[in-house]
Amino acid sequence: MKYEIKKLEEREVEETVELFKAIVDELHADSSDIERSHYKATHPVKKVREELNDKDCIYLVGKLGEEVISFMFALVSDGIGNIQWLGVKPGYRRKGYAKRLTDRTIKQFIKKSCHVARIFAYPEAKDAYKLFKKSGFEEKSYIDEQFFGVSIILMEKILAPVPLKKIAKKIVLAGEAGQGIKLMAHTLANILAKMGKEVSLNIIYGSAVRGGEITAELIYSDEKIDNPFFGKADLGVCLSKSKKGQINAKELIVEETACDSDFFQLMPDTMPFAKIAMDEFHSPVFVNMIALGKLLSIVGIKIEQVDFEAEFRSKFLEENTRAVKFGYTYRD
Repeated sequence: MKYEIKKLEEREVEETVELFKAIVDELHADSSDIERSHYKATHPVKKVREELNDKDCIYLVGKLGEEVISFMFALVSDGIGNIQWLGVKPGYRRKGYAKRLTDRTIKQFIKKSCHVARIFAYPEAKDAYKLFKKSGFEEKSYIDEQFFGVSIILMEKILAPVPLKKIAKKIVLAGEAGQGIKLMAHTLANILAKMGKEVSLNIIYGSAVRGGEITAELIYSDEKIDNPFFGKADLGVCLSKSKKGQINAKELIVEETACDSDFFQLMPDTMPFAKIAMDEFHSPVFVNMIALGKLLSIVGIKIEQVDFEAEFRSKFLEENTRAVKFGYTYRD
């Protein structure tokens, strides 16, 4: 039978997700059931089905006849093609199928105007490391387990010169004192820094002593940041009604209760951060962590590589982690 690579179809999703789960179990055989469940939760059947027609998502399968024997889950974000998961069924390995699937994905990245392809490989997965080296990837950095809870190797393949507009990304977070804007900003900055990015963060406080407004301006880049200030952000998140008119961003996500349709020329995306916090976590305290999860999803960070224990050293570790993951996977 001929090996065929094709776009994942809805009728193949359940079979493919089962293969994905089997690969997770194999790669993380020494991890706990809870840890493995966190990895598996990144690509549930429902989410994969919803993203099949998303222009930034790449879902490919390799088939022999009617059997799915390999898969590729990838995501395009900010000009970077991120290979998230790649797997081949035992018994079909060392036949060149993974290489062909990787090469097809690279072509998709180029077609979508990506300037670099990126993969995080596990040091113990030596065959995968050799595969990516053979496909033109180079090791950029080795990230020790103390940062993400597991050792990983960042590998990249340059596809095209970096467009100037893609070098830096500017994010603004705004809200009222007490909404956790500062914690959200510092956590995001730490995660990006551990990913090898140059990061600049400015926290701006309002004039009020209590109950004032707070804004966080963050820039992350692959190169040195010469100017830590900016006028217009690429992405803005607003949790406070009093702040919404002061955010200048190309893309804006606003807390549902803070959005006034008469105020905006272009209607921003809304998300019920406060409602989710109360319905799912029974406290408004977790609004910022839900928003952080949404941000990580938009930025393209693989949430399974974030060591939340290192980020949240508090009695709310479990709840904060769950809130971030809820925001990361949230769909209207």
